[in-house]
Amino acid sequence: MIQLLFWVALALLLHTYVIYPVLAMLVPRRGAALSCDARPPVSILVAAHNEDTVIGPKIENFFALDYPADKLELIIFDDGSVDATAETARRITDARVRVIGCEVRGGKAAAVNQMVTEAAYPTLLLTDANVSLRTDAVQQLVKHFRDEKVGAVTGAVRLIGSDQQFRSGESLYYRLERRIQRAESQLSSVMGVDGGMYALRRELFQPIPTDTILDDFLISMNVLRASRRIVYEPTATASETGTPSSRQEFHRRVRIAAGAVQLLRRGNVPRWNQCAIWFQFISHKLLRWISPLLITILLGCSILLARDSLMYSETLLSLGILIGGMLLALVVPRLRSTALDGIFFYFGLSQIAMAWGILRGVLNRQPPQWEKARRVEGDVSRKMTGTER
Repeated sequence: MIQLLFWVALALLLHTYVIYPVLAMLVPRRGAALSCDARPPVSILVAAHNEDTVIGPKIENFFALDYPADKLELIIFDDGSVDATAETARRITDARVRVIGCEVRGGKAAAVNQMVTEAAYPTLLLTDANVSLRTDAVQQLVKHFRDEKVGAVTGAVRLIGSDQQFRSGESLYYRLERRIQRAESQLSSVMGVDGGMYALRRELFQPIPTDTILDDFLISMNVLRASRRIVYEPTATASETGTPSSRQEFHRRVRIAAGAVQLLRRGNVPRWNQCAIWFQFISHKLLRWISPLLITILLGCSILLARDSLMYSETLLSLGILIGGMLLALVVPRLRSTALDGIFFYFGLSQIAMAWGILRGVLNRQPPQWEKARRVEGDVSRKMTGTER
């Protein structure tokens, strides 16, 4: 029994972190790009809580978009801000910009529900207040809606200003993630959208519970359950101020894991007959969410079996080196500047955070509200030009 647990845990870890990414790397890139002739009207939705330092540049970014002005509107939901977010946004007198909201903070899920109700157009583009869209991002996203099977489109949001301590690991993670998304998009459907910027057919939106932690993933899953595709468009780019500290990244990972538990508990998974989607969901999402548990099982089994075989002893030694490298990178900050230790640090931080998030999710102790990373004025003003990639 212990040997069976060992091999199952090892196989699942290798599948999600090695085999599935390698398979994604083998998928050839698509050929000719789609044209951007279609210009459907688009409602851009922004939920904001205490975003007075970035909401002004966000509105400027809206006006700079290369898209017909009469086919765009911007709806800003002020979610109980105690700063000047609403006042700053309301200084804009352009009829295309509407500011709504509530005095008491209700969370992003409630804000999204209300904004969709207020939206005038059938195509929605949800984006964060600290995300600056490249001028052609809207047209790059919406061009895919000419295909009736496409229900949502996600782009590439690039982090700027990340903490140097885990930049190597973070950079590797996002490069790998984009490659997997590209492969999934070409073969079937992407497993989720980037909450910083994605487009959605309004007809596919279903109101979500106001206590939802991972609103973007739940919205994505509803699209998949409706038998529509989610595609990844790498030329639809935007820039986002990166997490300024490892502490904020830790809390973000905790939130993801707790939100995953909530989704699974509520049955927000693919339909039983969506075999390809299930394979991708398990390979790309579920196994990563439970990887702290799998690592714990693998470590425990290796300890119990180490005396029986040299192979198990070597596995235990390898795990010891891996865990030792992660702990060393966690407790000695100056080591994190090297590429290898940066990867150890990011992976170790993620695993500890995911374990803590799973526990909080099981105990139902994770609040739906998300405290954004500390920002400085002008973060969003670092706009992406039409030639930047």
